[in-house]
Amino acid sequence: MEYQQLIEDMFRSSIAHTEAALTACWPPLSGAIRKSIALIEQGGTLYFAGNGGSAADASHVAAELVGSFEHYSAPLPAIALTTDTAVLTSVANDFSFDRIFLQQVRALVKPVDQLWLISTSGESMNLFYTAAWAREQKISTVGLLGKHGGRIAGQVTYPIIVPGNNTQRIQEVHILILHTLASALKQRFPNGAPRAGNVEGPGLSEENSADESREKDAQE
Repeated sequence: MEYQQLIEDMFRSSIAHTEAALTACWPPLSGAIRKSIALIEQGGTLYFAGNGGSAADASHVAAELVGSFEHYSAPLPAIALTTDTAVLTSVANDFSFDRIFLQQVRALVKPVDQLWLISTSGESMNLFYTAAWAREQKISTVGLLGKHGGRIAGQVTYPIIVPGNNTQRIQEVHILILHTLASALKQRFPNGAPRAGNVEGPGLSEENSADESREKDAQE
């Protein structure tokens, strides 16, 4: 069959890398999730940043935390720092591309928040400068990294390093890790974050939202 060997090779390679990553990643991932839960309980927000495919991952997980994931529809506080084109381009133009995340973090992130920095190489300078500033401010940071962790690994509170040098395999494990985070948080906060703004509006009960979420999952 056409492409059968390619398909088998890709799937088996992904499975092997995922199994190797489980041993390497679960201790820091477990610690990062526990910290996420503790900070959300205190009113914190999770922020996500990355470049290229990792920028898409940042937007992806923020959407699932704010929207629906599995059969949980209550929103959780999550923001991707990769989506505001006006901010990104103005900072890149007026200062430098290395500051596109740092400038946003300095404006928005509080000590009770957590910052997730996604980089398959661990070498992205705009994430490195952001992590270094957050470290000085004693802000909880998670580095979702690859290869040997790069320069970012030494700057973050929780370096989660996916072993190997294949970028696409690292990316695949990254999204699995982010889905694990989303699953853990949605299960821990089935009714949403414990904050004053978490109030249902007319026609938006969690029961109705859950039904809509299940219908959406069935359609997909």
